[in-house]
Amino acid sequence: MNGRVPEREEQRRLMLLRAAFREVAEKGFADVTLDDIARRAGVSKGITLYYFSSKEDLFRRLFGWLVDSIHARMREAVEASSDPVEKVRALVAITFPSPSKNRAFFRAFVDFCGLAARHEGFREVTARFYRCCREIDGAIIDDGIRRGIFANREAASAASTVRAIFDGLMMQWLAEQDLETSFPEYRQRCERELLRYLAGSSEAGSDPLPGSDPEKPAAAESAAS
Repeated sequence: MNGRVPEREEQRRLMLLRAAFREVAEKGFADVTLDDIARRAGVSKGITLYYFSSKEDLFRRLFGWLVDSIHARMREAVEASSDPVEKVRALVAITFPSPSKNRAFFRAFVDFCGLAARHEGFREVTARFYRCCREIDGAIIDDGIRRGIFANREAASAASTVRAIFDGLMMQWLAEQDLETSFPEYRQRCERELLRYLAGSSEAGSDPLPGSDPEKPAAAESAAS
């Protein structure tokens, strides 16, 4: 029975993290209290403080948990294919799973990035997020360059640009009035622009790579649970 205690505690910690994520996605960090999180998780505030020493500690751990979850999903998605182009499409599917999931995750992520600008503990998690994204993106780019599929670029710089395309289009989508209607267009545009950039094509309206279909929606994957 004692062997079940760590497992039960981990399940309760995960339950609190998920409750915190939902609260932040709906209200933003500044307006969320530990009471809100405890209430949504169905536990007392005292239980919450048993697992997390403060609101800041809880949210820093939440940020780290989200980052680790995203990286795990990214790796799983890209490892499912050996083709660099399909790996890029898999990353787009992970980044643009659905309007509701994207809205929840990126609203929380933007809030965390704001905290990172002011708090060192959050800044380290943000740096880790982008460092790992660039590693995953860079490996795909290196492979595509070796195979002659992508243009010959410095992989680290190209990986940074790939992230800028993802983030820039996501932020623009979040500013749209109709998130549901505009979502497929932004997802398709993200895939199209990434492949065009990686292939070294600058001609507007051209297919980014032979055999590619820029109008084909990416398969939906979960970005955050």
